[in-house]
Amino acid sequence: MIFSKATGYGIRALAYMASQPEHGLFGLQEIAAHEDIPPAYLRKVLGELRRHRFLRSVKGIHGGYELGRAAEAITLWEVFSLLEADPYMDMCILGNKVCSPESSCAFHDDWQRVRNELVALLQNRTIAEAAAEISKPRSLGNSSQNGDEGGEYDEPRKDEEHANWNPA
Repeated sequence: MIFSKATGYGIRALAYMASQPEHGLFGLQEIAAHEDIPPAYLRKVLGELRRHRFLRSVKGIHGGYELGRAAEAITLWEVFSLLEADPYMDMCILGNKVCSPESSCAFHDDWQRVRNELVALLQNRTIAEAAAEISKPRSLGNSSQNGDEGGEYDEPRKDEEHANWNPA
């Protein structure tokens, strides 16, 4: 996994808010339930995003969170570099203490290339683009989630597998 849980949760929460047609206030519980994120963990992530002005918060019974800037103006790199412990991914992927061009591991050059491509991708993608991707219908995944009721050659779902089985 390239992203930490905090980064993944932060991107998903921001993308959820950006993907909603009504850009208003979103409650912590709403975001947590929709994105299946533990509320206590999400509270910490949203607090960090708020402190760095990616979000604004309103306290009170009708309070919640809203985007602090336009989703098109927030890059994935900004979120990644805020929430990751090692955003530049400088640590050796083999766990060596020192991994530099002078004293490199077997994968150093390949990892540098992959890392640079990932950083460039994150710098060029926005929360708005992530929200648009999330909103697209998916052709893969659980058939019960994408509305497919199963075709003639589909494997039975786990709950259907033994539905007609009679042990007597």
